[in-house]
Amino acid sequence: KISPSRLNIISESAELKYRSYKACQRNNLIPVTNFVAENYRISKALENKIDPVLEKLSAVATHVEQVENRVTEAETRISAVEDTVSRDNADLNEVKKKLDAALEKIDDLENRSRRCNIRIIGLPEGEEGTNPVSFLRTWLPNLLNTDFKNHQVKIERAHRVPSRLPTSGERPRALMVKLPNFQDKARVLQAVRTASQLVYKRHNISIFEDFSAAIVRKRQAFGNVKKRLCERGIRFAMIYPATLRIGLQHNGGEKFFKHSGKAFKISPSRLNIISESAELKY
Repeated sequence: KISPSRLNIISESAELKYRSYKACQRNNLIPVTNFVAENYRISKALENKIDPVLEKLSAVATHVEQVENRVTEAETRISAVEDTVSRDNADLNEVKKKLDAALEKIDDLENRSRRCNIRIIGLPEGEEGTNPVSFLRTWLPNLLNTDFKNHQVKIERAHRVPSRLPTSGERPRALMVKLPNFQDKARVLQAVRTASQLVYKRHNISIFEDFSAAIVRKRQAFGNVKKRLCERGIRFAMIYPATLRIGLQHNGGEKFFKHSGKAFKISPSRLNIISESAELKY
């Protein structure tokens, strides 16, 4: 049982509490509202500043994508070029091999065309007169002390090389002589090997086979080697095109060398020859 006065007191107390709650709620909402407004303002400011950055990032991403596409395309082209270059290199190597083979054949043909030629070195300028063929027909047999048919050697043609006249003090030009057949050339060279020295009017005369420039360079590389072999009294010979043949004194055997820079050794006779850059060392 609650008396009416008691109910009034309870009702007033509840009203006071409700008013107090509303007042507190209003007081608490003001900072929250201010916070939300400030947050919204900051968000808008950030959006205004971030939007240009995002646009630039988008443009950068698009550019990067374009670069990636171009790089991919470049890589594809480079790969295609590498494949082409690889095929071209293989073709080029094949062409080089064929060219080398062709040059060897050309050089061989040139030397075959020279197989009946000889070179005379040391004959003073003008000794042959105006008709070198007529002069050499009798001069060669007398120089070599070799008997040819009718005391003359057959000569097809002869001339000095090069065409430029030497100046005072220069060595006389070589005399190029073409014989009509290989047998006469062989007899001339055999007589040259047999003779210890060829002298004409106090001038030393040398007679050699005629070779192409490539063969001459290869043979000249053995110059110092042959000089040392001569000094040691070792038998040797040059075999066509440019192979050095050395006779072994201890057993009569032979050694062959195609390269002047190749080291070689002859131990049984205790003759150690080391050839490096066409030099002999003992």
